[in-house]
Amino acid sequence: MLEKDLTLAVALAAADDLRDRGTTVVLTRSTDALGAGLGAGDVQRGALTTDASQEDLEARVRCANLARADALVSVHFNSFDDSTVGGTETLYEPTRPLAPRSRALAQSLQTSMRARLSELGRPQADRGVVDDSSGGESGGGHLVLLGPRVPGYIDEPSAMPGALVEPLFLTNPGDLDAIASTTGTAALGDAISTGISDYLVGARRR
Repeated sequence: MLEKDLTLAVALAAADDLRDRGTTVVLTRSTDALGAGLGAGDVQRGALTTDASQEDLEARVRCANLARADALVSVHFNSFDDSTVGGTETLYEPTRPLAPRSRALAQSLQTSMRARLSELGRPQADRGVVDDSSGGESGGGHLVLLGPRVPGYIDEPSAMPGALVEPLFLTNPGDLDAIASTTGTAALGDAISTGISDYLVGARRR
């Protein structure tokens, strides 16, 4: 099972639930497509090149900025060469003025995902809310989707609080079993929707 298929299913479920709650949602993809067009040589051996991946991620940030979004949430799944490693974690960027709000968003998402998985009888290890400074998608110091402006690496940072969720490990059979169904993706979509909604309500009160 491919990560891109699961992340899209979860994101679509979250978007539907948020819209039902009266929230305006902008998706950077709603089909099996990239956020930026592909050129010659952008795919090698079935995978995006580093430059193409960077361009795609920057296009997603640009989309969020143009939409003047209140929050940016990126859905991913983890993997590791040890199939016993599993759990739920959420990342945020710790060095910008947005950091307190980004951490609040990340904590709301982490809490909601873990609660929903527990309700399903699928409690996962809590890997926590962690900062993204250990490395970026293209080898830099921060994730492109979350990071501060770094000329030549992140030219256009996100202008709103952001978090990147890693609900489960696709390389862990137990984790994968929890998500690899319509029920599983819908449950995670609901959890992410709840996490975002709770954050937005709290942000309005502050």
